[in-house]
Amino acid sequence: MPVKGNSTVLFEHSFYIGSYMGGIMYGFEITIYFMIIRALFRRGNKNSSRSRRFSAIYSTVMVLLNTIDVSTNAFWGEDMWITYRDKPGGVSQFITTEVSVWYETWGSAAVVGSVFLGDALLIYRLFLVYGRRSVVVVFPIIAYIAGLVLAIQQLVVAGKPDGDFFGLDSIKFAVSYYSITITLNIVLTVFICMRLSTMSKWFTNTLGKENGKVYSTAAAMLVESAAPYSILGLMYLIPFSRQDGIGILFGQLWSKMSGIAPLLIILRVVNGRAWSDDKTEHIRTPLTFRKDDDFVLANAVPTAPTNANGPSPPPVPAQLQIPPEIP
Repeated sequence: MPVKGNSTVLFEHSFYIGSYMGGIMYGFEITIYFMIIRALFRRGNKNSSRSRRFSAIYSTVMVLLNTIDVSTNAFWGEDMWITYRDKPGGVSQFITTEVSVWYETWGSAAVVGSVFLGDALLIYRLFLVYGRRSVVVVFPIIAYIAGLVLAIQQLVVAGKPDGDFFGLDSIKFAVSYYSITITLNIVLTVFICMRLSTMSKWFTNTLGKENGKVYSTAAAMLVESAAPYSILGLMYLIPFSRQDGIGILFGQLWSKMSGIAPLLIILRVVNGRAWSDDKTEHIRTPLTFRKDDDFVLANAVPTAPTNANGPSPPPVPAQLQIPPEIP
């Protein structure tokens, strides 16, 4: 039995459903990937060559890692239900003896790579939205390193010739690793959302409602901070820690979301819709006004313009064009 207290049938159903739903999510990821590539090579893209190169390489690596995950799960399922169907012990024996076969360990390593590449990007987004303050990312980096060490230990224990991904030794490291990385994502999500909400108000007051509302919407904040990834992580961690067979379903969905969430952020960056240093600088820099009501950004102490009727600053144009991010 791969999981305590549940039948092999529950595990099989969960693995089957998770594989199909994971395949759909993988297709969604491929779609996002080609949207990114198209945006990067679109005429008029204002991102720097360094930014475009990083976005293309990062996105490609994430897709390759999830391709390995999808492929190894598909091959393992084929062996479980077709190749070994009539062998002694059947499916139950196959799960017990082949759960840590080399290609499944390879797939698990690909998921770990995807998770920690995604975490690294999220930490960098936190660093950006808090104005590149190093003190903000000290704790996340420590948690990141601790989670990575535990993940490697879990892969070593589960990938040994006599290893078992669902064994107690493996679960001991896995639960700790999942707990740290999922908690890290939740904390990063909360702090990024808080910052975006606050900065959106400042942005609206400084540059107009039309420019600020992009960051005040729930959808923008959730995509920017990868909240769906954190939610699926919790849905996976709870049943997995209880050795519940349904955990494998949410595990497959969480692993696919580990690739989708960072690509959604990259897509917003290449389209110039993610939070950037430029936007922070616009907010920090006070506004002054010319007589013709055109505004300019100036490094000066803000003063209220005066006219014949007393202090009354002219309205800021609502449709200010914001320069795209250059990471």
